[in-house]
Amino acid sequence: MRKKRLSYNARLLVIIGVVIVNMLPIVFIVSNSFMSVTEAAARYTAMVTPHSAFGVISGSMHYMDMTFLPTLITASGWRHILFGEPAHLRFMWNSIILVVPIVLGQLLIAPLAAYGFERAKARHKDKLFFAYIIIMLLPMQALLVPHFIAANFLGISDGYFAVILPAVVAPFGVFLIRQQMKGFDNGLIEAAKIDGASELTVFWRIVLPNIKPALFALAVLAFAEAWNIVDQAVIFIRNEFALPMSVYLSTDLTGNIGVVFALSTLFMIPALIVFIYGQDDLSEGIIYSGRKQ
Repeated sequence: MRKKRLSYNARLLVIIGVVIVNMLPIVFIVSNSFMSVTEAAARYTAMVTPHSAFGVISGSMHYMDMTFLPTLITASGWRHILFGEPAHLRFMWNSIILVVPIVLGQLLIAPLAAYGFERAKARHKDKLFFAYIIIMLLPMQALLVPHFIAANFLGISDGYFAVILPAVVAPFGVFLIRQQMKGFDNGLIEAAKIDGASELTVFWRIVLPNIKPALFALAVLAFAEAWNIVDQAVIFIRNEFALPMSVYLSTDLTGNIGVVFALSTLFMIPALIVFIYGQDDLSEGIIYSGRKQ
């Protein structure tokens, strides 16, 4: 019993340590969002300024002086992005414009494609599905060139559609939902077919209501992927005022460092809300995706 207790305490300490390590960046960003502009510039700007009193200056180098607690707690950064220069919020709106159609598109297309793969009687459907999954395993950087060629052919190489369309047909959602469909009772489907229900009716009235955990899991994961989109936006969106917040934050680091932490915290809030409310469905959907084929 004592050994089990020690083993439990050791595992608990490891878990607490992992949680603390992962929470440190979030705590750092949130706490520094209440730092004054002058202090932020002094601590984190690479240039040597007259206000660089918090760092160590050696020659022409200015070393960053990181801290979790600002010397002066102020909401000036928040006032600046919300009221002083609300143009920052435009980039947040750009992120929403990208995320909403991507998530809704995946929730529409992925279940239909997964149902087709699962119910089709084609001889080589599993081989086709395997080839489809190979695309999921490729890094996004390897797919940017064919995406650019296709977008250029369609005449949409400069704009949101070039980012949205490939994301809507991403294979991960099809894989996730098909895995949950494997545990579905085919007897219900056959009974509905005997009663004269069409494939669309079976899908809409029987299958779809029973795979809600997978749909919620897909929504959360698709949101996370689209909310943090960078590479595709840099390649296909050339208007700097149309960039999402995920890209704008990296460019703003070279500008007003005093409001970057407030912008970063603002950018985290929607993601935290989605994960908090969707964590149970996300866990259940991931568990079902582990079914063997």
